[in-house]
Amino acid sequence: MRRKQLWLTETAQRMFITWTTFLENDLLIYASAGAYGFLLSALPTALMVLAILVRVLHTAPERIRDLFGPYSGILPSEDFDRIVSSITSVRSVGLFEIVLGLSIFWMARRFFTSFQQGMSAIYRKRGRQKPIKETLIVISGEIILVILVVSMSIFLIAGSAVFRTMFARSLLGPVVYTLMKNLFRFVPLGIIVVFLFLVYLFTPRERPTWRVSLLSSSACSLSFAAVQAVFRSFVNMTRYNLVYGFLSNVIVILLEVFVFFLLFLFFAQFQYVVQFYESFLISRIYRLPGREERNPLRKFERRLFARPALLYRKYAVRLKEGETVYAAGEDTTDFYYVWRGSVRVTTPSGNGDGERERVHSSGEVFGDLSGLIGGRRTSTAVAASPVLLLRLPERLLREAIEVDGAISRKTLGMVTGYIRETRGAAVPSEHEM
Repeated sequence: MRRKQLWLTETAQRMFITWTTFLENDLLIYASAGAYGFLLSALPTALMVLAILVRVLHTAPERIRDLFGPYSGILPSEDFDRIVSSITSVRSVGLFEIVLGLSIFWMARRFFTSFQQGMSAIYRKRGRQKPIKETLIVISGEIILVILVVSMSIFLIAGSAVFRTMFARSLLGPVVYTLMKNLFRFVPLGIIVVFLFLVYLFTPRERPTWRVSLLSSSACSLSFAAVQAVFRSFVNMTRYNLVYGFLSNVIVILLEVFVFFLLFLFFAQFQYVVQFYESFLISRIYRLPGREERNPLRKFERRLFARPALLYRKYAVRLKEGETVYAAGEDTTDFYYVWRGSVRVTTPSGNGDGERERVHSSGEVFGDLSGLIGGRRTSTAVAASPVLLLRLPERLLREAIEVDGAISRKTLGMVTGYIRETRGAAVPSEHEM
C-alpha cells in the first residue's frame, strides 16, 4: 500500500511539473505551428507515398482510397484520380522528374521540422545547438516517415487481401481469425508508436533513455487514439459533410493534427521532466510556497512537493538539537532542505554590528550561496531542535537552474542581494552561506 501511494504521489508530481512547464514554454503556440506545418507538408508527403505505392509497387488506386479511409477524402474524388493518373503516366525518369521529386521532398520536410522545433523549445536549456546535425535529423525523419507510411500501407493491403480469403479462415480457425483480424486494425497505431519513439529518442539535444522514450511515445499514441474515439463518437460526419462538403475532412483532419501535436509536445515535456526529475524536484522545493499561502493552486503545490520521497530516500540526515550542520570557514558546498524541525543560521553582520540570526523551519532551503558563488562558509548552522534535513549536492542546484528558468531568476536576485550586503548595503539575503 505504501509503495502504491508513493508511486501515485510521484506520478502526480511529474504530471504537475509537466503541465506547468508546458504552459511556461508556450507549447500551445508550437502545437499550432505544427498543424500549420502539416497543412504545408501533407500534399507533398502524400504525393511521395502515392508515387511509391502506385508506380513502384503497382498498387491499385481504389485500394489506396479504401486503405486511408476518411483521410483519402482530403481531396475531391476527381482530383485524387487525376493525381494517380499523372503519376502512372510518367514512363521514364529524367532530369525534370528528379528535380521535381527533390522539390517535393524539400517541401514535405516542413512537417518534421515542426517536431524538431517543439523539441528544441523544450530542451533549449540543455545541450548545445548543432544546426547541421538537426538538419540531418529532419531529413532523416522525413525519409523514415515516408518509409513507415509505405510499409504500413503495404502491410495493410496484403493483410486485407489475406483476411478476405477462405484459406485464412480455415487455417486459423474462427476464434483466432477474429482475434487476428481485430488486432490487425491496430497496425497504424503501432506505426505511430514506432515513429514517435524515434522522434523522442533522437531529436532531443540531450538523449534520454530508450525506456523513457518508449513510455512517452506509447502514452502519446494511446491518448491520441482515445481522443479520436471520443471525438468520432460525438461528431456526425455525414451531417457535417452535407454542410461543408469535402472541406469537412480538411477541417477535421487539421483539428486532429492540432490535438496530436498538443499531445506530442505534452509527452515530450513529460519525457524532459522524467529525464531531469530530480532537478525539477530541487526547483520545486527551492521555491516552495509559504505556509501562509492562500491561493488554492499554490497550497496544493506545497502539499504535493513539501515531502519529496525520492530526495528523502537519497539525501536524508538526522541531527540532534545543538548539533552543527556546518560551521563558518568550512570548504563545503552542499545545501539543505528542512524536512522537519528547525535550524538556526548565524552570520556576522556586514557592517560590524555583531551577528545576524535566522531560523529556518520545515519547507525552507538554506546554505545554498556557498555552492553558487564559491568560497568558504561565512555562517554557522546549528540544529535548533531535533531536525530531519535533506543534504543536497550543489550540482543538483546548478542542474535545477539549467532546466527551470524560474529558479535561475530567484538565485540571481539572491546573489545580487548578497553582493549588495557585503558592500555595506542593509539588504538581508534570503539564504545564508
